[in-house]
Amino acid sequence: MVTKSLNQRCALVMIADGFNEIEAVVILSKLRQAGLCAKSVGLTSGMISGAHGILIMPDFTVTDLYQRLDIGLINLVVLPGEEYSLSKLEPDPRVHRLLRQVFDQGGFIATCGKGLDMLKAILAPHELVDEETRVLVWSSLGEPIEVFAGNLVRSMG
Repeated sequence: MVTKSLNQRCALVMIADGFNEIEAVVILSKLRQAGLCAKSVGLTSGMISGAHGILIMPDFTVTDLYQRLDIGLINLVVLPGEEYSLSKLEPDPRVHRLLRQVFDQGGFIATCGKGLDMLKAILAPHELVDEETRVLVWSSLGEPIEVFAGNLVRSMG
């Protein structure tokens, strides 16, 4: 069980209905294989259905996050692709708050190209330009998700 006494940096993979199962599972798996703290976070409790109907039980909800983990230790938030899932995450003020806090404390945000529009709605455009090295974007056309996940592991190193 994760508690606020956890003293290691942690990565979060946000999942909402319609999330990209391959991206979420590969990224969580690579981070965990490297011995890093990596947790899935859902908007709601209970099983969440991915884009292809695969159900995943998140480690905790975004509401529980603030009670169960020291937000200051989160240095990576991943927003797996799929437009439908991102459309569920974007209007949620809890997600805005989390992304803003992680970014302000020097953490990384990883997403697909479609997730950049969501970040522009949360962060000022100049922040994305000034700190582009902290916004990690995966293009499914350019590199396999396994390679991108490996880069995320290195960013947490």
